[in-house]
Amino acid sequence: AMRLWVKPDQLAKLNITIPEIINAVNTQNAVNPAGTIGAEPVPPGQEYTYAVRAQGRLENVEDFGKIILRANPDGSIVRVSDVARMELGAQTYSQQGRLTGKPAVL
Repeated sequence: AMRLWVKPDQLAKLNITIPEIINAVNTQNAVNPAGTIGAEPVPPGQEYTYAVRAQGRLENVEDFGKIILRANPDGSIVRVSDVARMELGAQTYSQQGRLTGKPAVL
């Protein structure tokens, strides 16, 4: 999971809110259905239908940092990297795995 560690001083300086960041990340990294294979109307004897999903647009820390939060009247752009530190981490940190007393992958 991508984690964003916001910089409160930069948020205040640039007048950016957390909901604005959430909205920008959600809209600029949308995963939309790409369609269906074998959808109605189906030919006789066809047994399966498959939903096709496209991969999310953003794949790494640098991509998330480039998300545009705002374009200013002077032409400058405020990006996520201007107000946050990005880190690719675990989906959850509520579980820990150990094998013979040493950290292990669950």
